[in-house]
Amino acid sequence: MCLVFDAARLERNVRALAEAARAADVTALFALKSFPHPHVRHLVAAHFDGFDAASAEEVRAAAEHGAGARVLSIADPSGRAMHAAEGWRGRLIVSCETVDQICAAPAHAEIGIRISASITGRDPAVGAVLDGSGHRRSRFGLADRAELRAMFDAAGARPVGLHVHHGSVTATSVERFVATARAVLELADFAPRFLDLGGAWHGVADLPRALIDIRAAVDREIELIVEPGRAVVEGAGFARGTVVVARELADRPLRVLDLSRICHLRWSQVELVAKPPHPGEGRRALFVGPTCFEDDVVGEWSITPAELPEGARVVLRGVTGYAVAWNTSFGGVPAAEVVIGDAARLLE
Repeated sequence: MCLVFDAARLERNVRALAEAARAADVTALFALKSFPHPHVRHLVAAHFDGFDAASAEEVRAAAEHGAGARVLSIADPSGRAMHAAEGWRGRLIVSCETVDQICAAPAHAEIGIRISASITGRDPAVGAVLDGSGHRRSRFGLADRAELRAMFDAAGARPVGLHVHHGSVTATSVERFVATARAVLELADFAPRFLDLGGAWHGVADLPRALIDIRAAVDREIELIVEPGRAVVEGAGFARGTVVVARELADRPLRVLDLSRICHLRWSQVELVAKPPHPGEGRRALFVGPTCFEDDVVGEWSITPAELPEGARVVLRGVTGYAVAWNTSFGGVPAAEVVIGDAARLLE
């Protein structure tokens, strides 16, 4: 079993994202956590403006490609990443939520004040803090003007910008980002040097047009920063596995794969790559992983059962770089091999 990423498609995606950002006068930083692999870091360093890091390990990985990354943005509540970046020779931005974090930031760092993603009241922020109204709000960032002003004052002579990141709900329209940008800027009683709108761009169908529209909605004096991650892997990620058990449940066929949702495919909405069944022959089958974890369900698709017996090869598409980040062993199930190359050949 392995996670397969098409090298040519990855490069096309990176080039297209970088070109779209330049055309809209937007600074593009790659979210390192979204695909922790040297091949991708090297590729992105050649085309993007820099990296977004969330740990000391990611800062060290970015430093390996520092010559091609003029900007390093850090968002790490633990504080370890910004200390690891004290020697960063390029432009350094540290995202802060407290005055103490500002005071601890390296002397040459710009400050990005983190604003709550819940500021528009449209992001449910599942898993975050449940407030008195019954709504959930992000556990990250500020939403109070007085607190924001205190942070700005604490930054002193440092360049100060604003940073907001959408939560777990994927934005699918440019209007969502524009609304967030406007709400964040309205909260500040000062002119920020930059506005970092974070990641979660993979759900926007026409990203080049979206960046142009967002740029038009934000004062040209304010630098606009984005942090694409999952969008880099669009259409490039696959998983290759094997049916290890084929049996019939009372209501449908069951196929147990050596690929596991919990180990190998997390944060990936995968689809089965297979010929569609002939009319009347298809049956809705349940595909699950090999672990004893109840929720290790890969998906449910219509198949011709005879074509997927035990030992059959299975290919899934829609695998993200986050699957590489989460890729692990569990209960005796090994981690998947990660391969970057010619996907058509590797999936044969």
